[in-house]
Amino acid sequence: MSWEKEGKEGSLLKWYDIMEAEKYEYTVGPAGERFFQGLKENKIVGSKCKKCGKVYLPPRIYCEDCFTKIEEYVELKLDDAYLDSFTTIYQNDDGQKLTEPVHIGLLRFKGVNGGLFCYLEGTPKKGGRIRVSNFNYPLRISIE
Repeated sequence: MSWEKEGKEGSLLKWYDIMEAEKYEYTVGPAGERFFQGLKENKIVGSKCKKCGKVYLPPRIYCEDCFTKIEEYVELKLDDAYLDSFTTIYQNDDGQKLTEPVHIGLLRFKGVNGGLFCYLEGTPKKGGRIRVSNFNYPLRISIE
């Protein structure tokens, strides 16, 4: 595969190429399977290390700290979720103005390592409590 790239030092680069992604098959792995199965059941599932007790989202199959294989999956409590940060997008990938801005946020849970990016509905508020309005991926949440 080859590509052309534009840009100069200190600015973003833009690649022009066609990815051959349709020729590859991607699997989410055992932890990803549990995560997506949880979404189908309107649950957010993380994994918990039995040695150190750390909980990860998205779930992982090995603990990043103690390198223990993780085999326990836990449902995360939505009451512990909060909006950690967000951004607002005004243009599409081609630089054209969107009819309405799109808000994207980082959803985190108290006591959990990691988080999920999701679409936000309504006016985003950092630290605000959330309500999941759609468990399809990517998640859609509203801020209370």
